[in-house]
Amino acid sequence: MDTFTDLIQATQDDLTINDSSSLFPQALVKRAINRAYLKASGLFRWPETEEALKTSTGASQDYYDYPEGWRPDSIWKLMVDDEDYGDPLTFKDFLYEIENDVPCGEDYLWANQWRRFFVYPTPTADGDNNIVIWGQKVVDKLEEDADVTIWSYSMPELNEAVVKEAVAILRSKGEDEKISQFKSTEAKELLVKAWDEIKRAQAKMEKTRPFFNVPDYFSGSGNLKEDITRYGNF
Repeated sequence: MDTFTDLIQATQDDLTINDSSSLFPQALVKRAINRAYLKASGLFRWPETEEALKTSTGASQDYYDYPEGWRPDSIWKLMVDDEDYGDPLTFKDFLYEIENDVPCGEDYLWANQWRRFFVYPTPTADGDNNIVIWGQKVVDKLEEDADVTIWSYSMPELNEAVVKEAVAILRSKGEDEKISQFKSTEAKELLVKAWDEIKRAQAKMEKTRPFFNVPDYFSGSGNLKEDITRYGNF
């Protein structure tokens, strides 16, 4: 079950209908699938929605708009002129640092502000694709029969979650409300299970190096001056 056509057929099968159904016309089924797909893809920051794009600095311009179709506050990495700007600050902290002449002593700072990002220092010249940003995109609508979801060739089992949620949307009225809730719960369980597995896999790849080095005051000669260069892990 990879293509839009496959999702339509699976949804119709679960509803026990065909293309000529007057209760659930195919156009309605397609809209429900796209609503379900948008809902499922927005539940977590899926790796399949990560994207990197380039833009250009503007002279004396310290903020830039997000690319069209990217989720707000989703940029997690930024480089300007091949310089890595490190982790983002909150917008409030960014303003504090700038207003106080950057007391933290960092050479480069940046922050998200909904659908804008701010950089410091302010660029002094127009650039040419010299900003690189990494963030999360909104999925494309399924329109053509051969269109596929972000999971079709990596985690196709999540297409089943889209179908279940589409059925839940279509059966959300009247006597079918309980069935709708059940189907929606099933869909979410599939998505949560997949997300948990992704997070576990990512955790295995995280750095095991300690974040801080501190003087080891509890071993060695007992002379602080001699031991100040001997470090333990914290």
